[in-house]
Amino acid sequence: MAQASLLSPLPAYAPIEAFGVVARQTASKRNHTISKAIRCTKVSSDESHAEAWDKVAPGSVDLGRRDVFLSTATLTAALLFSNASFNPAAAADIKTVFVAGASGSTGKKVVRELRERGFAVRAGVRDVSKAKAGGVQLDDKVELVEADVTQGADSLAAAMGNADAVISAIGYGGGGDASGYKAVDNEGNKKLVDAALKRKVSKFVLMSSLLTNGKEAGQSLNPGYIFLNLFGNVLNEKLESEKYLRSSGLEWTIVRPGGLKKDPPSEVGNLITSREDTLFGLPTQPGKDISRDTVAAVLVEALRQPGASNKVVEVVASKKEPERPAAEWFKDL
Repeated sequence: MAQASLLSPLPAYAPIEAFGVVARQTASKRNHTISKAIRCTKVSSDESHAEAWDKVAPGSVDLGRRDVFLSTATLTAALLFSNASFNPAAAADIKTVFVAGASGSTGKKVVRELRERGFAVRAGVRDVSKAKAGGVQLDDKVELVEADVTQGADSLAAAMGNADAVISAIGYGGGGDASGYKAVDNEGNKKLVDAALKRKVSKFVLMSSLLTNGKEAGQSLNPGYIFLNLFGNVLNEKLESEKYLRSSGLEWTIVRPGGLKKDPPSEVGNLITSREDTLFGLPTQPGKDISRDTVAAVLVEALRQPGASNKVVEVVASKKEPERPAAEWFKDL
């Protein structure tokens, strides 16, 4: 999509929305109006924050983003960044991948996608016996390891073992104390980053969500932003983890999907990728949902494509979108 990214001052934040320096300006100002109230409905324990997108009334808002002016300091930093030498991790050097949240709805698909691409997997799960029963261990190249992100970074580093890269597909499922979003989506991802630093992994890929940076992107009245944050401020918690990752010194990619669907891509649609803070789940945009299978493929391709390094990619799907090769997914971000 040909939408410009919002600029944000350095340093970028941590987990979930990795901020890179973008030397672009955007200035689109619209009246923020909302004509429907958000109806609060409870998210079930097996429904992620992203799945709650479908409970937001569509077509009620026409929101734009605020004018953003690039300060001299940010411009200078952007120029320095663009001239710096950067050597992204070579996919050939990544043999084993640690997957956090491997027993989850998306995590299982990530494990399968990794095996199809020839990677060995250390599948991080809270309960190894349940994960075995749940079919996470596809073959002898998938090793199930106990990994509770509410515990310390040292135990997570041990779980990572000899992994060359990390994919975090964790997310608090709801159904309990709302503080779980902070403990998992924020602090849990931060502990994974700390563990990855201890293990000196070459790449960290984080699954986040659309609208994590909604407030700064001029979307504070967006029904999706309001609704999702009713559940333990989940978008704000994810944003904090994104910032942490971006400032960690690790090589990273942050993937922000729309509403996660269990249906296959043939039913949900083909992949649409866009720069950070450009997709907001609005009726005027080409899509708001995406198949979990597609998200898993994007997370894995972020390890394989050099162009994905230190970038945020927002992803949805549409049946009107033509299918594109993976080599094009991270272009123009």
